[in-house]
Amino acid sequence: MRTGALVVMTVAMAGSSAAANPDPEVDLPKAELAVQAQHAILARHAAATAEVEKAKNSLSWLLQRLGNQRSFTGDADGAMEAFDQQHLILRRPARTFADDLDRLAAASADDALEAIVREARKHRVVILNEAHHVPLHRAFAMRLARELRKIGYTWLAAETFEKTVFGKGYLALSDGYYSREPVFGNFLRDAAGDGWKMVQYEPFDQVEGETFAQQTERRETGQARNLVERVLAKDPSAKVFIFVGYGHAAEMPRVGNGTGTAMMAAQLKHMTGLDPLTIDQVAMIAHIKPEAEHAMYVKTVEREHRKTPFVLRSPSGGYEVFGGYRYEVDMQVVHPRYGRDGATGRPAWMGTLAGFKPVSVPADLLPLEGTHLLYAHLKGQPADSVPADIVRLEAGKPAPQFMLPPGEYSYSIRK
Repeated sequence: MRTGALVVMTVAMAGSSAAANPDPEVDLPKAELAVQAQHAILARHAAATAEVEKAKNSLSWLLQRLGNQRSFTGDADGAMEAFDQQHLILRRPARTFADDLDRLAAASADDALEAIVREARKHRVVILNEAHHVPLHRAFAMRLARELRKIGYTWLAAETFEKTVFGKGYLALSDGYYSREPVFGNFLRDAAGDGWKMVQYEPFDQVEGETFAQQTERRETGQARNLVERVLAKDPSAKVFIFVGYGHAAEMPRVGNGTGTAMMAAQLKHMTGLDPLTIDQVAMIAHIKPEAEHAMYVKTVEREHRKTPFVLRSPSGGYEVFGGYRYEVDMQVVHPRYGRDGATGRPAWMGTLAGFKPVSVPADLLPLEGTHLLYAHLKGQPADSVPADIVRLEAGKPAPQFMLPPGEYSYSIRK
């Protein structure tokens, strides 16, 4: 079970010399310049409809890439801002229902972790989704995993895994794509310390020439099949926590009902007969740009004024879900407006939800000119391990603090 919770945190220096880039796929300046260039192209084609649509699609892809890269370098707010830009460019309206306000008025709030654990006791599979650019979602998953472990869940499956995790004896950047983000890394190291057995289930078997619908069908069925073969068939009493992106958690449409592609949760239910507990935490969250928020999120947090994640329970005993996940999942987590911690210069949830502790940047690592990224790795781990945190330092400006789990750390600079 989990260890290390009471370890006294110390920070060890490993020197301030510039290190080799520990993540060659992250080139933040290049990504930011690409977005700026595409904005300029969009402005030039403002009068040409076909060219505008083409430019919007290109800019959308670049903003998505920029958002992910910002999250990989510890900039959670910057990642959200990039995706908010993408949302506003594509102008995809959030789904609403005529009875939304009535359902909210009749619902009562309940602590999210307590409610999910209560419901998880009735199931053998729990599926929680995330937005891939929102590290906050990994902090909640980390907290939930600790509680699920206490009630007998033993298998952790994550969409991000590309190979056997911790195969090198530590969490490596090559173990997965999204798991190279620091909070995700801390979640997985926490889970490993808690004794979770981790399984990779992404199929990686795309076929040339398939349509998008065919590719999606192949992927969703492949994910479910791998979970059956690698966990449920081997361990008939297994209790599994599956951490997915977005709509993979959807139980509707069902397999074979002819109304669209059945996603992984629906495929798994069809293959096994097990009813998974499915949970969304994507829709009901604060954004950097308020116009990107769902209208029901705004109404909900204005009513509740809570400081921790919660769910909304309906008078019938079920749970209310707003937005596009209605009818698709069982529960929906509402994250409060955590805000920013002025003392650390970081999102407040890193302390309140994740439980990370502030550590000041050593004075001799502050830049005299320009900007650089400062990486904190667990002491003794190599450059290709997933960092515990990254801060961006700019000469002449106040330095944000690291937010770290208990442990000893070494530092490396990337300019």
